[in-house]
Amino acid sequence: MLTGVSVDYVGAVVVVLRCTPSGYEPVSLGIPGEYDGTGSIFPETSDRAVELLHGYLEQQHRTGRFVVKPAVEGEVVDFSGDCGLQGLLTYIMDAWLLAGPYGDEPFTPMPMAVLDGDPLVYALIAQPVWDAIVAAGSGPATLEGAFGDCPFPREIYGAHVAEVEPQLHALARITEFVRKHELRWAPPADPGQRYPSDGDQWDAEQNASYVSRARLDYRDSPAVLAGLDTYVERLKQQCFD
Repeated sequence: MLTGVSVDYVGAVVVVLRCTPSGYEPVSLGIPGEYDGTGSIFPETSDRAVELLHGYLEQQHRTGRFVVKPAVEGEVVDFSGDCGLQGLLTYIMDAWLLAGPYGDEPFTPMPMAVLDGDPLVYALIAQPVWDAIVAAGSGPATLEGAFGDCPFPREIYGAHVAEVEPQLHALARITEFVRKHELRWAPPADPGQRYPSDGDQWDAEQNASYVSRARLDYRDSPAVLAGLDTYVERLKQQCFD
């Protein structure tokens, strides 16, 4: 979403987004993990923010506010106790992966995972780029700074801010970066963003072209350039060690 580079082999961060009539807005803190090669990640389940998100979605599933379906016309899934966050992310992935666009039809996220009537999707960001942007930021982090006036993060994290302070700081820095560079939160396949992707894996030549483009686009951003340097080195280590 931020640079267009592949997330294969380097780690990735997912941010769950709510689809609204005016666009997308984040509802979760960053979920770190390893890319699974299909469009989702294997999340780090020991992360406190991840635990809070999964617990919240389970609770809202029991109350009927959060509904999951394997297909648009399918039966509602009862995932309580059986489906970890990785499974839920797969349903959320399908919401954007199957969204098109098809022919003249616009990109429209499918209602596979729905919270209070709004489909959920997610943004996918390469971990080295995320880390570099976060490290370059400063100042206090608040729920408002990270999420604006979206109510769901306050329900998820409001009573646990002290427990997730590093994750909150990180998302606030990313949100600030998105705003400063006139980007927009979006799932990978949304064609209306600067760096759309269909979730496919790329070969080395394709990925090198995306890295070169990102270096050019962010030639005035030391943080992103540093993140891309780390990205390239990590990719070399993972692919050739």
